[in-house]
Amino acid sequence: MKKKIFTLAFAAATLLCGCNVQARPSASVSASQDDGVEALFKQFRNSENVTYLNLPKSLIKMGLKSADDKTAEALAARIDGIQILTLEEAGQKTKDDLFRQFSNLEKKGYEPVVKSNDDGEKVRILIKGNEKEVQNLVIFSMDKDDCSLVSINGHINPADIDEIVELETH
Repeated sequence: MKKKIFTLAFAAATLLCGCNVQARPSASVSASQDDGVEALFKQFRNSENVTYLNLPKSLIKMGLKSADDKTAEALAARIDGIQILTLEEAGQKTKDDLFRQFSNLEKKGYEPVVKSNDDGEKVRILIKGNEKEVQNLVIFSMDKDDCSLVSINGHINPADIDEIVELETH
């Protein structure tokens, strides 16, 4: 599952490379997530058997530049940060609590892009932004064994979201 999450995060980041909006400084990452997403990460990242990764802009930029791909380099300027929680080894109560609180993000201005329950796997993709740019893309995935939350923060062209959704649902 961890490999799947990392692949998912990298694939989502790669799909965002078509954006034409300039990125803000990385100091703005937590400010735009104070509306509920950051609280989820703060609450669950120290829970038992939970793995938390915070990939700041500088690390993302380094990683994508090492791909020696102009598209990946352009992408590095559009993502301010990626946060990942994996609850693969966490108890079911912790997973259920995360899902319940994640579901409250819709009340805080996040719009659902994907809601899927397929063969016992729940996938939710929420976005926050406007018609010109999406500041946050949040992906939640849970099945009987695994659970993860990924937040991609930056300046995403809404037209690129369709590609990410297609990747997630196939």
